[in-house]
Amino acid sequence: MPAIPTPATAAPAPSLRLPAAAPPREASSVAVPSFHELRQPVKADIRPVKNKRKRSKKLPTFVVLLALLGGGAYYFRNSASAQRLLGHNKAAPLPDAPFVRPGVNSAEYSITLSAVQNGVPNNVTTNVTEDYANGLAQTTVDSQIGGVFTTTQEIRTRESVFRPGQAFGAEWTRQPVVPEAPNQFDASTFIPMIDEIVDQPLRDAMRPSTSKAVKVNGHTISSLTYVIDRASVPEIAPAIFARVPWLFDVPNATTLTVKVSYDESGLVQDLFFGVDPPQPGTGSGLTWVTSYSMNVKSVNALVSIVVPINVIDVPAGTP
Repeated sequence: MPAIPTPATAAPAPSLRLPAAAPPREASSVAVPSFHELRQPVKADIRPVKNKRKRSKKLPTFVVLLALLGGGAYYFRNSASAQRLLGHNKAAPLPDAPFVRPGVNSAEYSITLSAVQNGVPNNVTTNVTEDYANGLAQTTVDSQIGGVFTTTQEIRTRESVFRPGQAFGAEWTRQPVVPEAPNQFDASTFIPMIDEIVDQPLRDAMRPSTSKAVKVNGHTISSLTYVIDRASVPEIAPAIFARVPWLFDVPNATTLTVKVSYDESGLVQDLFFGVDPPQPGTGSGLTWVTSYSMNVKSVNALVSIVVPINVIDVPAGTP
């Protein structure tokens, strides 16, 4: 009979071992989105809307402030403080004693007449170079009638007048000066003095609407502006009426604007006459000049005028 094993000799029963627990992980600061949040669209942050509203409120305020500053600057533009800030001092009043005309040996200037002829622009600019000491002059006339532009040229000496002469088979033609018809530009007094524009009746009748004095190349240039009732011009500005009487043929014009600048000697540098409002001519052949302007480019500066040599002589009065 076989022996029954005792407990001491029995085979040990198998043991059940659990795996070792994983070390604990540190908690993360990033929140894990839930399934519900993943299904919802991302909502925009509405906080910047407040900044946009503030900007939209600032824009009208800025525009209003800018308009107030611009309007104030325009209103006070002719004030003494504004003119000093711009470097424009008020021009000194004209002296009671007339200026003494300085000697003028040469000059360069231009004269522009703006007109209308049967409603069509008709503008003429004459550029003049004068050597009064040697009796030489050169003029170039640029004309505009509507859309047609033409240019003519002329050189003058004390004895002769030279003009381009392509029609005569030569580059230049020469004809004698007609003493009975002197050229208005050949006098050194053509450039007026300030006393000849702003005469005593005008000084007594009204003050200039604007006045300023500026430094140009170390010289003081004074400027005056007058706005005169056209019907009163013959009475309070007889010197101007005598100089440009044809300006007063323009119908319906109510005012005459005068702008004149002059140097320390009283010699005029720039001159402008203009009627307002200018009305175009409507009748046959009517030409009404609406403005006159003169611009003096230089006085007593070196000028160069070349007299043609190869010329063809033509009789006086030949066009």
